[in-house]
Amino acid sequence: MPLTRVIMPKTGADMEEGRIVAWKKKVGDRVAKGEVLLEIETDKANMEIEAPEAGIVLKHLYSEGANVPATHLIAVLGEGNESAEEIAKLSSPGEALPAVKAKRPSEVAAISQSAPKGVAGGKVAASPLARRLAQEMAIDIATVQGSGPGGRIEKEDVLKAAESAKSAPVAAQSRVPHTPMRRAIARHVTRSMQEIPHFSVTMSMDMTAALRKKSELKSAGRDVSLNDILLFAVARALPSHPNLNAEFQPDALLVHPDVHIGFAVGAEDGLYIPVVRSTGKLSVDQIAAETRRLTDKVAAKTLKEEEMAGGTFTISNLGMFGVESFTAIISPPQTAILSVGQVQDQPVRADDGSLSWRPEMAATITVDHRAVDGLAAARFLAALRDFLKSL
Repeated sequence: MPLTRVIMPKTGADMEEGRIVAWKKKVGDRVAKGEVLLEIETDKANMEIEAPEAGIVLKHLYSEGANVPATHLIAVLGEGNESAEEIAKLSSPGEALPAVKAKRPSEVAAISQSAPKGVAGGKVAASPLARRLAQEMAIDIATVQGSGPGGRIEKEDVLKAAESAKSAPVAAQSRVPHTPMRRAIARHVTRSMQEIPHFSVTMSMDMTAALRKKSELKSAGRDVSLNDILLFAVARALPSHPNLNAEFQPDALLVHPDVHIGFAVGAEDGLYIPVVRSTGKLSVDQIAAETRRLTDKVAAKTLKEEEMAGGTFTISNLGMFGVESFTAIISPPQTAILSVGQVQDQPVRADDGSLSWRPEMAATITVDHRAVDGLAAARFLAALRDFLKSL
């Protein structure tokens, strides 16, 4: 088989380089097609790179920790019977692939004595993500203390420097640079409000049966939240209302065959929307297990981009913060988002005129008016209300 090139992927238009975090296969190891070959860090997240073809790892062109320009060759695969000349020709200097080697302890010591920690040969040693964070948070990266190998500045170092800057005394008025997460949220919601004509409908939900179900599950030792029950209910109601589980396109409405519900999770650095895949095929216990797993990953800052991609519908719940009702912004290219508030006891008048108290929750469906009309939105809420009452 011909030699196979493995390149540093370009994951976005603004990606200039990636950092090799770890080689999962050593030179001489056999790798199957699709098997993880290495882990890289981009300016957005860590990701695994798979082997494009099966073969033997013949050469690593860069060591762990190296910053590599996007689209540059990083490894060569083959059958193991290729000549050194063939391998060298494929990775010749003409391909603009500078050799990178791990520094010996003596070299590291020399650098640390001749330049500030994290600076090698006059250039600051920093990961791509650390550079991007420093730029967007208006931090001079040369002033950041690096904790990585050889004083390399990592993402955590920049965040620590930003935290220190926050705690320093400031004037009454200050300019706080946007974080990458805040910039992404700003782009996302601006696009949504500019492109999508929003329309909202609110309906009160009787939560008596849902709360009883939650209590029964808890008594049985099953850790299921009210939000998990809402995901379960929405996933059952959506198939009968396909326009709400769709994407508006200029010439047609793309209706998704499966339901993948994203749920909003707030964090100190912004908003995440992890996605529960094939929600309609999962039991409430399976949904609960998946929401716990994804929420834990948000807290640990290990949530991957692919775990936030592919959602067909979104639920945002602020009830745990005492919010009674609110209107959420649609997450493009989806056509709807459901926002729910706090469950509150409300007075209800019976047919005989007597009053009683019932747990109610305000649910607001915000839809893309190009794809969904008010009647369809109201019918979905009614179906959701009936399902919650039947639990």
